[in-house]
Amino acid sequence: MVRCGEGPLECPCPPIGLIDVVGKKWAVCVVSLLGRYGTVRFGPIQTCLAGVSPATLTTTLRALERARLIHRTEVEGPRGPTRAYALTATGHALYERLLPLADWLRVQ
Repeated sequence: MVRCGEGPLECPCPPIGLIDVVGKKWAVCVVSLLGRYGTVRFGPIQTCLAGVSPATLTTTLRALERARLIHRTEVEGPRGPTRAYALTATGHALYERLLPLADWLRVQ
């Protein structure tokens, strides 16, 4: 727990830095995509997330890497080596916790 200012209450909030990362528009989409399909190359991620620009996707992926939710690897693609992304153990834990929220949203 984190103290909230000078008062006697303890804040039940998780670290703000994590909220800054996963609260971004495309971050949860990327985590969900990788949780469902495993290791995925940049191009297919961008294709699946219609509407995300390459620059925004790159920024999102880098932020998720810094937060240690995903990791980047080099894989052989049809035109040579390319980047691919997969969830870390922490990323998988986040994905598992997002599933009930996704189910809840479907029934709303």
